[in-house]
Amino acid sequence: MMPATVTVERVSTGTPGLDRMLGGGLFPGRPYLLTGGTGSGKTLLALTFLMEGIRRGEEVLLVAVDERPTEIVENVQTFGWDLSAIRTLDANPGTRAIRRMNDVQEIKALGDLKSMREVVFDASRAGSDAGDDISIQSIYLKLRSQMQERPFRRVVVDSLAAIRRFALKASGDTQAERTEIQSLLRFLSERNVTSLLTSTPADPAVLSPEEILTRGEILLTRKWIGDRSVRQIKIVRMRGSAHDTERRPFAITPTGVVVG
Repeated sequence: MMPATVTVERVSTGTPGLDRMLGGGLFPGRPYLLTGGTGSGKTLLALTFLMEGIRRGEEVLLVAVDERPTEIVENVQTFGWDLSAIRTLDANPGTRAIRRMNDVQEIKALGDLKSMREVVFDASRAGSDAGDDISIQSIYLKLRSQMQERPFRRVVVDSLAAIRRFALKASGDTQAERTEIQSLLRFLSERNVTSLLTSTPADPAVLSPEEILTRGEILLTRKWIGDRSVRQIKIVRMRGSAHDTERRPFAITPTGVVVG
């Protein structure tokens, strides 16, 4: 008798063409890397993933580190995207004074989670300091406390590269930074959260903790041919699933990301 085949329901990225490339979508409750250079479309693809969760009635969260949430909303206005239902943790060091102190102080330094609608109309943000340091641990601790109340099913961290940059600036301890990344990724997996962590492409000579602990990696590239911008997407790895290994063109449209 042939053994029974176990079918795992996948999590849609909100982009049908990408779901097909992934062999049906993402595995639920696992972290994934979304890598690419500046302007490659990482944040927009990650937002499409969160908007798909909203469409399905799920609790979703954006941890905003690279850009302030208000800037993210402004960037998608031309597409007409409504991000108001997305909850956000504003971890941008230009808006929050976050330093590596003890756990209690760090939790207080990060504000509570808000909806994008609340963030846009929060006038108290205007007087925040710029240029302060941030730690991965502060984000991890805030998530741990807040996720006891909200069962988030999808989380985007944008970006891991920015967190690492500020964490290393604060402590200079590479091993501590790697340990904190491992703790964050394990925590998200233990909470059964499907997560996308944006980053820049890693040094191929150095194996990073996120490469070890994530289930797969999606790479976005962008190049100019004359006056035309060409975007491509590739599945670098997808553990436990057959997947498309070719580079495919993609476009960002008012309805989301379209993979050709």
